[in-house]
Amino acid sequence: MLKTIGKVLLGAGIAFEVFDTQFRYSRLNRNIKTVVGAVQTVYDYKIYLDRHPEEISEVHKRVASRWYNICRSNGGLYIKLGQAISMQNHVLPPEYANLFSQLQDQAPTVGYDEVEKIFKREYGALPTDMFQYFNPVPVASASIAQVHYAELKDGTPVAVKVQKPNIEYQMPWDLFCYRALVYFFDKSFDLPMYFTVDNVCESLTREGDFLSEAVFTKQARDDMTNVPNAYVPFIYDDLTTTRVMVMEWIDGVKLSSHKEIQAMGFSLRDVMTTVFNAFSYQIFISGYVHGDPHPGNVFVRRNPNFPKEHQIVILDHGLYNPERESFRQSYCKLWVAMVLTDKKSLEEVCSSWGVMDPDLFASFQLFKPFKSSGNPVHIGKASRKDMLEVQVAAKERVRLLLSDTSKLPLELVILGRTMNILRGNNKQAGSIVNRVNLFARRAVQGLYIHRSTGMQLFERFKFSTRLFLIEAVYRVSNFVSWIRELVGLRDVRFETLLENQMANALESKLGFKVGVVKDGDIG
Repeated sequence: MLKTIGKVLLGAGIAFEVFDTQFRYSRLNRNIKTVVGAVQTVYDYKIYLDRHPEEISEVHKRVASRWYNICRSNGGLYIKLGQAISMQNHVLPPEYANLFSQLQDQAPTVGYDEVEKIFKREYGALPTDMFQYFNPVPVASASIAQVHYAELKDGTPVAVKVQKPNIEYQMPWDLFCYRALVYFFDKSFDLPMYFTVDNVCESLTREGDFLSEAVFTKQARDDMTNVPNAYVPFIYDDLTTTRVMVMEWIDGVKLSSHKEIQAMGFSLRDVMTTVFNAFSYQIFISGYVHGDPHPGNVFVRRNPNFPKEHQIVILDHGLYNPERESFRQSYCKLWVAMVLTDKKSLEEVCSSWGVMDPDLFASFQLFKPFKSSGNPVHIGKASRKDMLEVQVAAKERVRLLLSDTSKLPLELVILGRTMNILRGNNKQAGSIVNRVNLFARRAVQGLYIHRSTGMQLFERFKFSTRLFLIEAVYRVSNFVSWIRELVGLRDVRFETLLENQMANALESKLGFKVGVVKDGDIG
């Protein structure tokens, strides 16, 4: 009897395995791997590391390797998760950042037969029925979709974004597993993490709906009319569905193709300034923020109306972060307070958000050590005294930082990703623009945009003086770097300098070492 039951259970298990793998894109098997990995991770950090604290680097390597392999083998949303991890080099141990950076270019494509099935389901027709020409080989591939070149019946070139077939089946299971994992880690490590889950899941679900992306794309098109030399492609609404989007074709080069941009006769500094003008407009003025501004989503081309000028083209508007007006105003106020080292205003904003460690919070916003009672932003370096402070457990520090998560604006979750990617873009370009100054000026504009009066005279003078000092330090830092390069010494550009200071300060304050990603790892 027991043998018979065992055979039945074994047969059912094999049948389910085949069904899940062949017809449901391994949606259960993938998440079983994830759950097993989570249990192993808790054991490594909660039990093994307590017994062998001297092996912390080895534990980091083992856990990072485990999750890298899970993300790579599971694909889909896991690739996006891994790419997000690779961008968190300012807070994660170097073992994570160095390994996960390899996921940036690992988004597999699906075959043309799968594309035809999606078209049949969405339109009741094949791509060749709808277009004069449709390239069966994708020109680009990301974690959720791939892009094909096509031509309308009248010969107009278009880009056709097709969602990968596995996403529809895997996303609900992946998001459920993500919720469970975050809850599990929240309770296991006693850290405030689960409060971000709803926002992240909602954002990722929207990203899988191309009709939602079309709405954000139109909003961005409107916004970029206010930013010189910035553009967003036109969407063909009549050809766009939940899983297929047809848009204007754009010829250009990626933002990371610095030599090609310069070969076109454009100043890289001017191009990067336009990039920061565009995204700072979204962050501080319009309130609709692109959540994934990596170099592959920003093209550079000649301005069709003024060929001697550059134009940046912003793509992929699926992951967006709509800001409430109250948050937008507070975030503007936060940036102005950080530049002015206005302790009172900084504490007011942080207190309203349930943040009880304003200086550490400001450090994460600026990506450099910050003290409201110290020098202006960017002026002071992490001192020897800072580095010799008594280490405080990371868990207790984060608890204090997020003492009341019910007040913390969830906009900060995706916005933090956006700000870090932009910082990485600037670093990769050689810290060619002063991002803090650009953000600060836009924050002032956003703070007073709906007010009848602007800054008071003294405030304006103080603000301008601080920006001048910041700019002076920025230029001196990059000049010194240029001299070092000239004589063959190691280059330490401004963003790298700030990143190193941030890493040192966090190691001092939080009690763990964080990594620094090489320039080529961003993107």
